[in-house]
Amino acid sequence: MNHATLFSSQLQQISHNLELHAPLPALALIHEVNSANPRANPKQKIALLLLKAQAETELGQSYALSSTLNEAFDLSQTADLALERLQIMNQLADQMYTMGNYRQSIQLWLNCIELGLELGDTTTAIAAFISIGGIFNAADEHERAYKLHLQALQYCRNIATPYIYCTIRLYLAADAMWLKRPTDTLRLLDEADPIIQQHQFHHELAESYLWRAQALVQLNQTDEAIRYLCQALTYAEQTHHFWAQIKCGHQLGLIYTQQQRHSEAEQCLLEAQAIAKDSEFMQLLRDCLLALSTLYEQMGQAKQALLALQAAHDLEHGLAKRAPILELEPRILKQLAQLETRFSLEISRQENRQLIEVQAQQSQKLDQLRTEVEQDPLTKLANRRWLDTHLPQQLRSISEQEPLSILLLDLDHFKKINDDFSHLVGDEVLRELGFILQRACRDIDTPVRYGGEEFLLSLRGLNLFSAAKVAERIRHQVEKHPWPASLGGRAVTISIGVAQAHQGDTLSSLIERADQALYCAKSLGRNRIEL
Repeated sequence: MNHATLFSSQLQQISHNLELHAPLPALALIHEVNSANPRANPKQKIALLLLKAQAETELGQSYALSSTLNEAFDLSQTADLALERLQIMNQLADQMYTMGNYRQSIQLWLNCIELGLELGDTTTAIAAFISIGGIFNAADEHERAYKLHLQALQYCRNIATPYIYCTIRLYLAADAMWLKRPTDTLRLLDEADPIIQQHQFHHELAESYLWRAQALVQLNQTDEAIRYLCQALTYAEQTHHFWAQIKCGHQLGLIYTQQQRHSEAEQCLLEAQAIAKDSEFMQLLRDCLLALSTLYEQMGQAKQALLALQAAHDLEHGLAKRAPILELEPRILKQLAQLETRFSLEISRQENRQLIEVQAQQSQKLDQLRTEVEQDPLTKLANRRWLDTHLPQQLRSISEQEPLSILLLDLDHFKKINDDFSHLVGDEVLRELGFILQRACRDIDTPVRYGGEEFLLSLRGLNLFSAAKVAERIRHQVEKHPWPASLGGRAVTISIGVAQAHQGDTLSSLIERADQALYCAKSLGRNRIEL
């Protein structure tokens, strides 16, 4: 096994561990592979680092994940690694967003849009555009987020990717929830859920149940909301979707606080707080602390309520410094507006490409249908329908310089072959004769199964005597052909009538003269040609 094959096999083994949700064995194998391949090329190193990032994501190791993605990003700065750089930037932007570094995440996603459009990867560019809208939601700019996501919906109207279809609807559902439009949230989720379930997008299913629950809370259907939150929490825990785990725990804590189920509320909020702290979800950590402050105040624990509130305010101050969204908004919108023309052009190109592909498929299907309609299913030669459609056209174009002749062929004593050996053997003989005729023809000639055991050859550019030479050659080939053993050595021969088209000939008149010649050949003893 060469080095490249071995390395590929090792990557597959690591991927298998990650599919089994075994990140620790995956990390151990990554360390082993990395040590054994000190001279791996940048592409191989990036592939290994992206698997390492996947394992660290599953383990919630935020700082290690950031370091890994930055290392991969540094390696991807050459032109031949642009696709890898796009993937890394998208993941790194998401990680910066998770940690509350909105300024960095916005810039990375803007870069993703530019590079995605440059590479023709509209799907990734649209995903980055959608994510920027999510930052406005995080900054409580819900109307702005909604407008951006509606714009993204227009961009992806012809993008058939199931993931994009679901993602944009989940973001719009969240927008509608923040804007207190719960029925719109539920409608959007009803559109997304069948695709999510069909493609087993487990992360997205957890998010769908989360937004559905929050919409149900707004509709005062609290018991149903709790049921969906518990389902969402189960999916989030199974897939290590820490953001969804925190959001579900936080929302359950708010509901239980409202219902004065203090013990359950505290348990949910403390668990969500611990995950948010470990995973560096700073904004969600702030939300959990605010919810805990409200809970402790309701429980009469003033000191704990004050400590939680102070910690939340400290986080809020830090987030405001790292994510000055009001300061950044004009610049972001300006850059997005500049990219709008490029988006429209790229989407138009994709639509044109899709239209050309659809037209090519339709043309291919039409050709296939035409072939099926004009083809004899047994011999695969042209059939009577082809003859009725095309031979009259050829007759109209004949001249002294462009003659046209036909051969009308009939298998001698074919009924006896069917009677003595069965119709299956008869069909085998017909197929063999069709093969002989195809092999004997030029590209401009057309062999036709005229009916039963009769065949016709249209010979363009040949006069009567040239056609007769072709007929004699075919008669001889049939006579000497090694016929199937199922015939028991029985000889197979054909009789042929030859006729040349004249000015004013119709299809019927031409075939009638060939048929008269064929009748003459059979009357004179068969296995011969007549003009």
